[in-house]
Amino acid sequence: MTLPSHAALTKNELLDRYAKGDRNFEQTHLHDIDMQGVSLHGIDLSESILTHVNLSGADLRGADLGWADLSQANLTKADLRGAILTRADLNHANLSEANLLKADLSLTKLDHTNLSGATMPDGSIHP
Repeated sequence: MTLPSHAALTKNELLDRYAKGDRNFEQTHLHDIDMQGVSLHGIDLSESILTHVNLSGADLRGADLGWADLSQANLTKADLRGAILTRADLNHANLSEANLLKADLSLTKLDHTNLSGATMPDGSIHP
């Protein structure tokens, strides 16, 4: 199912489609939604607008978040192992204690991003 560019979805719509096996949510608009602790393993949210979204403790292993706008998102303790964050905007986002092991952060915007205690792609812990 192809959505119009940056189609707005509610949390329930996204989770219902995800539960039915849909993983393609490219160019979705989720603004200021509480998605704390959800499991979205392998989801494609590339080019999506996810500003101010609370994804703390979420399972985003292998997720495609390339070119996504995650500015000011809360990703505290999120599991982002192997996630694609190429060219994502994480300015002012909170990734404290997030697991970014083997995540692709190439050309990711990280201005004023909180990475304290995060596991970095190379396995090191950010101070």
